Amino acid sequence: MDTATNKSRAAPGRKTEPAWQRVYTHVRARIVAGEIAPGSFLEEEAVSAEVGVSRTPVREAFQRLHAERFIDRLPRRGAMVRSATAEELVQLYETRRVIEAFVVRRIAQDGIAVPVALDTLLARLSAPRKAADFAFQAEGDFTFHRTLVALIGNAVMLGVFDGLHLRQLRVAMRAVALNPDRLVLIHAQHAALLAALRRHDGAAAVAILDEHLRPAPEILSRMQS
Repeated sequence: MDTATNKSRAAPGRKTEPAWQRVYTHVRARIVAGEIAPGSFLEEEAVSAEVGVSRTPVREAFQRLHAERFIDRLPRRGAMVRSATAEELVQLYETRRVIEAFVVRRIAQDGIAVPVALDTLLARLSAPRKAADFAFQAEGDFTFHRTLVALIGNAVMLGVFDGLHLRQLRVAMRAVALNPDRLVLIHAQHAALLAALRRHDGAAAVAILDEHLRPAPEILSRMQS
């Protein structure tokens, strides 16, 4: 068998990622990172050239992104990147309060050890970084809270929480961008939450979490405008 034939065959057991999936992953990552601003229009032709695929998988990827509320499909105008709304932020935080209040109570009641890795993560998040690195902060915040949810060993609850991941990143990035000064308060609340959990004070942990997961009125006001 010649070399050309060998190269034309995929390695055994290796799966090739569908073209639409490559487009979806690429565009979604750029939206979450803030590289494509809310309100921007996405052109099928431009995206197909950027990723190196035909326009058919681009349309399929856009359908998925629309279903997940990352973009809006506008008749005769194409696709537009959605802006996170105040209503979306409120609903997301309401959902998280239900899940995470249960989680911190269980951690405190059962005396579950809180990993030192979370202290390391908080140190990295609070260290000086370039001002516009909101993606780093949003991803780190999600990792912090996901680690706590995972501690109680409820796979179903963790799955529900993971389902909020991409929406949480998109919404959190906009909220932080509107008021970067709140990062100081957010980091302080994270540290206070760990301290409450380590002294097994469930009531204090829930109170801190309740404050932490309530959008600031000034951010809601600016998201509504």
